Amino acid sequence: MRRPILWAGAYALLATVAAAALAIGILGGEFRAVERSDYVTYQTAGLIVLHGDGACLYTVECQAAAQHDLIGDEPSFERGALPFNSPPWLAALAAPLALLPLHLAFGIFTVMSLVLLSVAAWRLAWGGTATRAVATLLLLSAWPTVMGAIRGQSSLAVVGLLGLSAAATSLTLERRAGLLLGLSAFKPTLAPLWLVRMVLDRRWVTLLTGGVTVAALIVVSALVVSPQPLLDYPSFLLGTAGDPNALGIHVEQMINWRGAALRLGISGSPLAVVGVALTLLLVAAAWWWPRGSARAAPLAAAAAFVATPLAIPHANQHEAILAALGVLIVVAALPELRGRLAIAAIGSQAVLWIGPALDSRASGWLLFGMLLAWLCLIGALSWREGRRVLPSGSGA
Repeated sequence: MRRPILWAGAYALLATVAAAALAIGILGGEFRAVERSDYVTYQTAGLIVLHGDGACLYTVECQAAAQHDLIGDEPSFERGALPFNSPPWLAALAAPLALLPLHLAFGIFTVMSLVLLSVAAWRLAWGGTATRAVATLLLLSAWPTVMGAIRGQSSLAVVGLLGLSAAATSLTLERRAGLLLGLSAFKPTLAPLWLVRMVLDRRWVTLLTGGVTVAALIVVSALVVSPQPLLDYPSFLLGTAGDPNALGIHVEQMINWRGAALRLGISGSPLAVVGVALTLLLVAAAWWWPRGSARAAPLAAAAAFVATPLAIPHANQHEAILAALGVLIVVAALPELRGRLAIAAIGSQAVLWIGPALDSRASGWLLFGMLLAWLCLIGALSWREGRRVLPSGSGA
């Protein structure tokens, strides 16, 4: 095919226009999508802080009162207010935005998050301006990204931060990588596998800087919100995540092993545990096989990012944004296979757009299967890379 970048660019433009039309249609329609978004919980928390009630941030009464002040009686919340499940330092960040009207604050937060994600995609892509632009548009127009934007999800910004930390690989950028890694604690569930990789790589400066950054977030949270939420947050989070009937928790829609087990009708079985264990074993193998190769670092990042949504206990559609970034990393890492991998990535992006036409369980299977397929492919590519470097290593 001649000039494949032109064909990819044409598809990326069409996908971006379609994605923007869908997002604008939903957000501007009668569905009251902004009022039902995840961002509403952030603004609710910001209002609680502004009212000086930060000590009760994780109590149902405080959240319900603030959310009612924000959006009034919402029929979809008949069981109660949509809970704020994020760390207290996100409430501190949301406090200034809570001074603004909801729709304006939602727009600012979401646009800033998309910009951060775009910068990460641009940094991790390859080639010249045109190629990087196409890769960035493909990531932004992916179904999980659009769903995250419609919901005003913090996942957009956090994936951008993790992606930028992966792009900062040189020794001179270790502190920057640590700062970005620490800031990803705005949604800490997405970082554990990447943190393990940092430990294995002995990137102590990065880890130390990240720890200092998290400590600064804790101090800011204690000063701006209150010290009490720092004590309440762990138990509140575990209680919400462990209760499949909690408001806003839809395990049957999740894209992880937990959701797959429930959709098979065997919730409570060891399937989820075995699935997570096998996923982590495959990640460990993908990290081990290409050791000594110059491509080991990007392959490790790709494996960590794709596997995370499968392994964490709570993973909705928008968590797959992290996996999409992992796919971008592996395409960029292997120039000799880039054409084939790029076709597979674009094909995957197109297939996933079937999701909105499916019911929630079927779309959960679609994303789960796609993540698992890409993780297995990355594992195979890591094994191939290990085999490629073995002769030179043995003859040294």
